[in-house]
Amino acid sequence: MNSQEVDRRAVELMEGGLHCAEAVLTAVLEGQGLPTDMAPRAASAFGAGVGRSKKGLCGALSGGLIALGIAQGRDSSRESWNDVAAKADAVRQWFAGAFGCTRCEVVLEKLSPQEGNELCIGLTGRTAAKFHEVLNAQAPGKAAGCCCTAQAAARQETGCACG
Repeated sequence: MNSQEVDRRAVELMEGGLHCAEAVLTAVLEGQGLPTDMAPRAASAFGAGVGRSKKGLCGALSGGLIALGIAQGRDSSRESWNDVAAKADAVRQWFAGAFGCTRCEVVLEKLSPQEGNELCIGLTGRTAAKFHEVLNAQAPGKAAGCCCTAQAAARQETGCACG
């Protein structure tokens, strides 16, 4: 799958009844060729902020972070998590720049319920596509798993005071 297909798949999943976190996690894992049987269950508590509260981290971002960890996270405390942390922070900063903040309530506060749902569907697709890109990115001349590019991106400020 390419990024556009992952975007479309996340939108399709959300329109089919999964919420933002479940849809992003499932679409990103599918895009990586990883099992998705437990994806909705793993992301269920993260929809619409946390527990449908619209408070805290956006569910789409949470679902993508879970996918990032499954796809490229570490397996033990003896392994470094520098690469996955840099990639997570790079996506966090991209998200804050693209949507104004990473907190669900801030992203949605100016929208009517109908606009909010439409925004969430588009945001869900774009976020899934971004995680797919980050998971597949490799800096030129670098070994797979190198985080140099993600670390450089993570150092840029987005202007979002809430992270």
